[in-house]
Amino acid sequence: MWRWFLLCCWLPLQAAEPAHLVTKHWPGYTNQDLTGGYFELIQLLLPADQVTLKIELTGFGRAVLMVQKQQADMVLAVTAHDGQQMLLSAHPIDADIVMAVYHRDFKVPNDAADLSLSHLTQLRLGWEKGYNYGQALALDTAGYEVEDAVQGLEMLNKGRLDVYLAEAFDLTAPAAQLLSRQLALKQQHLTEIPIYIGFSRSARGQVLKSIWDQQFALFARTGELQKFYQRYPNMHISNTLPAAE
Repeated sequence: MWRWFLLCCWLPLQAAEPAHLVTKHWPGYTNQDLTGGYFELIQLLLPADQVTLKIELTGFGRAVLMVQKQQADMVLAVTAHDGQQMLLSAHPIDADIVMAVYHRDFKVPNDAADLSLSHLTQLRLGWEKGYNYGQALALDTAGYEVEDAVQGLEMLNKGRLDVYLAEAFDLTAPAAQLLSRQLALKQQHLTEIPIYIGFSRSARGQVLKSIWDQQFALFARTGELQKFYQRYPNMHISNTLPAAE
């Protein structure tokens, strides 16, 4: 039955314009030559002979907005909060490792040794545009949205932020690493947030989501999905994968 369902979904996509996938450039995950972990997962579950994709690398905030406005069909990789304005894959594909970055002489509230989520509502926060960490972490507080980690660290240096919330991978960029060392900033693991494929709330987006979810479940049952994630141990998902048969 599921094979017939997928065939009925695929046929309209094959006859139509390519599905438009937008994403930020994350080296090693969404490389400019269309290699990397996320793109390999896309190719595994949506093979080119069955679903034609047009892939565009752009800023993360713009990518999210394009899918929300139905100007694109898919986006990598969004939090559950974004499901209010787009459709989400049934299972996460990875997890954001959220780091709190601040000056070493910063006084943590209540003289605690480290920051906790409860402390953040009292502080001036920033994060990258589109990441929506304030809402994703249920902080109920506004934050400054910046273009990238370097701008966030520069705002810390200028005293405009108390804490910059960054995805751990973004802090590995050479420019961010250099600035963090120069400013002697502390980087503290804060929490992890599951992230998903986002699909537009359109007929095409619904079809793509159905195909993705069916394929994800199928490859989990066969064990192929588990083998994929073994090749990418930095993609933090193993505890949430469906069990293989």
